[in-house]
Amino acid sequence: MENEGISVNYQRPMERKDLATAMTAVSVALAATGPAPEIIATVRAFTSRFGGTRVEGLPDGRQTVRERLTQLEALRADNVINEAEYTEQRARILADL
Repeated sequence: MENEGISVNYQRPMERKDLATAMTAVSVALAATGPAPEIIATVRAFTSRFGGTRVEGLPDGRQTVRERLTQLEALRADNVINEAEYTEQRARILADL
């Protein structure tokens, strides 16, 4: 993921020598920082490469461009983002077309 420009905070799973622990599934907590679409795409590529991998918290699907623009317009209307931020994010959304 770091090769894709996404910062990753990863803690290795604890290694144990007993058979009972070795036979259970390994859980890894991962926190990634970066643009959400790139994080989601990278995680999906990882799960495709390693079949049987289950990821919790990953969105089922992407929002449409219209939904993303509507959400962005609502943020601007509520003064959560300013005009410059709106313009920048709108250009990013439209670049996905």
